[in-house]
Order: sequence, then C-alpha cells, then structure tokens
Amino acid sequence: MKPPLPIDEQINHLVEQGILIGNRAFARCCLLDTNYYRLRGYWMTFEQNGAIHKGTRLEDIWAIHEFDRELRLWLWRLIERVEIKARTQFAYALSLGFGPDALSRAELFSNRKSYKKSMEAVEREINHAKKQGMPCVQHNLDKYGRLPLWAAVEVMSMGTVSSLYGNLRDDLVIEGHTGTVSEEIAAAFGIAAPYLKSWLRHLTMVRNICAHHNRFYNRLLKTRPRMLRRDKKWSSNREFPTFVTLKRIYEISWPDEWKEELRAFSNLISSYPSVSLRPMGFPNNWREVLGVDNPSTHES
Repeated sequence: MKPPLPIDEQINHLVEQGILIGNRAFARCCLLDTNYYRLRGYWMTFEQNGAIHKGTRLEDIWAIHEFDRELRLWLWRLIERVEIKARTQFAYALSLGFGPDALSRAELFSNRKSYKKSMEAVEREINHAKKQGMPCVQHNLDKYGRLPLWAAVEVMSMGTVSSLYGNLRDDLVIEGHTGTVSEEIAAAFGIAAPYLKSWLRHLTMVRNICAHHNRFYNRLLKTRPRMLRRDKKWSSNREFPTFVTLKRIYEISWPDEWKEELRAFSNLISSYPSVSLRPMGFPNNWREVLGVDNPSTHES
C-alpha cells in the first residue's frame, strides 16, 4: 500500500500530476477540507489517456467539487418528495386492500427470496427506529406488539419500499377494484406501473449517492431509468435521464414546485460558469427539454 502523505507533499503530488497550483494556501485549505483521494475523482473530467489536460487549474477542479456538492443537495430535496409519496401510496393501497398487517402476507408478493430479503431489511429498520426512541414505533410496539403498515413505512428506506413495490404480484387486485395494486399506486404518480418501478429503483440509487456524499457529477450510473417513448432519445447511463425522470414525476404531482426548483437549478449553474454539463450527458437544448423559463448565458 502507498504510504500516507502530509498536506504539503500532497500539493507537490498535484503539481507532478500536471495540475496548476497558483495559491498553495488555497490548495492547503482544499486538501484539509476534502480528502486527496476524493478530489481525485473530480479531476478525472480533465484527463485523457491518463494525462491531465495542459492548463488545468486546481480552481477548475474545486469548482466542479463545489458544484457537485450543491447539486446533490438539490437532488436530495427533490427526491425527498418522491420518497415520501411512494411510502404513502404503498401503505395506503396495501393496508386498505389487505389490512394493517399486509406486509406479513408473503402471498401478495411474486418472488419469495426477494420478499424475505426485504422483510429482513424492514426488521432491521424497525429495530433501529426502536433504539432511536422513535415515538410512533414505540407507541405501536407497546400497544400492539407490532407496527401497522402505515407506521412501518415511516421507518422503511426508499430502497426497501422500492423493492417491495417492485415485487408485488402482477395480478394482485383489491376486491371491488379493476386495476392491480401496482397500477393503483402508479396512477397516483400519473404513470404506468413499469415506469414507476424503474424510476423508484433509479432514484433510490441517486438518493443513496447523495446521502453518502459521493460524487454524482460525471459518473456512470448502473441503474438506468426506463424512459417514456417521447424521452427515449435521452436514454443513457449518464446523469441527464435523472433530471428528465424527475421532470416527468414533478409535472404531474408538483408542477409549481418543479418550476421553482428549475429556477434554483438554473441559478446553481450560473454560479459555476466554468463547470460544463456535457460530462453529465446534457444536450445543447437541455433548458428546453427540462422547461427552464429563463435561459442564461451559461454554455453546457
């Protein structure tokens, strides 16, 4: 393994890599705030065939680092609404159709192995909430010895809800209803069930990137969202499909909030004029695609 390097030697190593350091005090502050190894991920944008582009400054790399930090906070805020609505609709449909203990009914789900794994996750999440002294958990456990579904979803992760929803039986119908449970939940988002299943999986991955403060900018995303027919031209393993997916969800559920958040996103981009959006797969007409009202002079 490589030996650890003091900050001054780390700065020297940046210079050896071909990164221009105009202010060593600034470089020192950057490396005290952010691990050298973490920063390494951000200068990959300036590399080709293992060599850093001539003229690359530490300030350019740091601008991407800061842009990415603020972008993750923006994404986290938008995904929060989706996560809470998914919890709500999942609990409402299942508990109304199959009772407060619907989660314990394995016959409602398609894949038993996946169901067992999800229920183990639910148990861990409930135990964690119990240790944290979460009032609704403690109340229900003290009174009933278990949690009704509408209380359980409040401690379940987005990944657990997504997995359980994706595993609902395709023929599962509530008595007296015409559509399947999966379709009824998806209808609350204004889309078909296959899309919601895909979008929740994708946004769970993005949410986890944000939650663990990992780099989102210029990243290959393993879980790609299923695109609507009109959006198929934007399909890729880059980040732009995430924004298209959020637009489709928000324009149905929270159209006013989408306009407001787009203004915040546009302002964020304007704050970092040196940061290119091309490594995230943004097309030249991305403002038109996402519905940004106020075009700026920022070039993607």
